[in-house]
Amino acid sequence: MNIIYTVCNRTNLAHALALADSVLQHQPNDGFYIGLVDAIQIDHLPEHVKLLPVTALAIPGFDEMAVGYYDFELLPACRPWFALELLKTHPECKRLTFLSPTTLLKASFEGLLDANSEMFLTPNISSPLKRSAILDDKRILNAGMYHSGSWVLRPSEKTVAMLKWWSHRTIDRANFDLCNGMNTDQLWLNYVPVWVPATTTLHNPGWYYGLNAVLNKNLVANDNGYEVDGQPLISLNFAGLGHFDPIWSDHAGLVTENKAFQTLFMEYQRIVVNKRYELPASGQPAFGKQANIAPNRLMRKGIAAKLKELTAYIDQF
Repeated sequence: MNIIYTVCNRTNLAHALALADSVLQHQPNDGFYIGLVDAIQIDHLPEHVKLLPVTALAIPGFDEMAVGYYDFELLPACRPWFALELLKTHPECKRLTFLSPTTLLKASFEGLLDANSEMFLTPNISSPLKRSAILDDKRILNAGMYHSGSWVLRPSEKTVAMLKWWSHRTIDRANFDLCNGMNTDQLWLNYVPVWVPATTTLHNPGWYYGLNAVLNKNLVANDNGYEVDGQPLISLNFAGLGHFDPIWSDHAGLVTENKAFQTLFMEYQRIVVNKRYELPASGQPAFGKQANIAPNRLMRKGIAAKLKELTAYIDQF
């Protein structure tokens, strides 16, 4: 048995359901779970979707996490805990895949996975970045070398030990606080190859195309669909586009760098909007502090950067 899962609350539940449909289309033999960090009642889920509420996990200190983290921090903090619960509930599981709710599969990923590896990570970049005012190498280092929106593991003594180590660190060290060495669950992925030597980095250009890939990989439409650097498009990640993401929303302007990516994002938005009609009224998530992210956030950050330049200039004299 293989399992694919995601973790969301009511804010990105429609995105999770769009992902579920793409899993059914391209990985039909994999079970699909939504880990729900919320308390809403969902009456009619598709048959191919199973729901696992966070209250079933018995995370130590969850009450403190729920009041201490913002909702966008709490979701990734719970990801490794859901993984442990799924492996405990399904000891027959041969492969566990995490995909963030803003992911969309466009093809099967079976051919990507080396049979000798126990862990598969998705790199944020696979080559030095082209020059850009929006995204540079330093920002990638802050975010972490691996994208926490996608990883795959085969259950083993080493991968389970890694999950336990990782999960206990997200209890109190999964804030979005780059200045103090934290970036939700993501920076902990840098340690995975230490815990699991049989780790493979997925460098296929068609895997997980998103804002992290726009500068270095060319996505194009052709008669057969879409290709990235001559390879079929397998999956997309729309983190930071149409939905707040603490890292990738800062780089949303990169979407204009690739017309095919823009087209796919507009199609994706229509899918998500249609999914929202099937769901209960929105409101605020039940767990996690409310994150009041104003629409003019990027403008404020730009003004702050200009003020810093001015004060630095004044300090010279």
